[in-house]
Amino acid sequence: MNIFDFSILGNSLLSAVLYTIKLSSVVLLTMFIMNCLINTGIMKKVSNFLYPFTKHLKMNQLSLYSILSCFFSPTVGYSILAEGYNDKKVNEKELIGSSLANSFPSIFSHTFTFFIPIAIPLLGMTGVIYILIRSGVAMVKTIIGLFYLALVSKNTEEYEPKNEEQKNIKKSMKKSFESTLRVSKRILPIMFITMFIVIYFSNLGVFEAIKLIINPVTGYLNLDPSVGILILTDLINVQAAMVMGSGLLENGVLGSKDVIIGLIFANVLSLSTRYAKHSLPLHVSLFGPKLGTKIVMINAGITFAIDVVIIGAFLLLG
Repeated sequence: MNIFDFSILGNSLLSAVLYTIKLSSVVLLTMFIMNCLINTGIMKKVSNFLYPFTKHLKMNQLSLYSILSCFFSPTVGYSILAEGYNDKKVNEKELIGSSLANSFPSIFSHTFTFFIPIAIPLLGMTGVIYILIRSGVAMVKTIIGLFYLALVSKNTEEYEPKNEEQKNIKKSMKKSFESTLRVSKRILPIMFITMFIVIYFSNLGVFEAIKLIINPVTGYLNLDPSVGILILTDLINVQAAMVMGSGLLENGVLGSKDVIIGLIFANVLSLSTRYAKHSLPLHVSLFGPKLGTKIVMINAGITFAIDVVIIGAFLLLG
């Protein structure tokens, strides 16, 4: 195996460049549109529109507005809870229930900023199925949270949302463009490098060697060894895993089910790291070390249990 075969190197570089140009045009345009929807305040208007129709539900109204706010910004939704908790308008049990109930609205906003502009252009129908699964997990957590809130909610006083200034369309468009440009500087190099490595290593036969190493584990689970490579990539960088999954699908190495299992499996393995990196800092800053950590652990534990059930179901059906 000659790793400096310039013929293979040149062909791999060309294929990676063409692939990156083709996909990046779709990804960046979709990302810009999704950013516009958020920055122009359309998502916020939706939650404010729904609030008068939902405020009569038998639960803490501050919790309800937090849930609706998470559809456009999870940070704002959790900040509302923190303010209410400090003002004694929501207790700890209501806070935990609200946090669980915020799961689907939070992933809904994440869908607009990550899943739709990245996962679907890269993975196609497989990306759609993966999004539905992740959304389904979040919906189960939200239902659990709503049931729990119905049992523990005591403060049902009406909560009046704060009025915000009218959004400037020109500034919102500029902010959306800058946000898209900022993300493109991060994702385009990852997309190109990952695709180049996938194509180049495939042509050299590197993946075949790796498959032999991880074959005992994947064989025990009745999975293609390439799924193991996808999982390892996802543990390093989820966007790189999406790009690799796209390449493996396009080349017929893996089927849709295998890619989905790989992505969910990696989500389970990296759950503690991702929650520690993304959720823990926000929750600790808003609710303090003890309560913030407790909320994150409850959310992570339920997500872990649901993901394990889903993986088990896929393996049994396979």
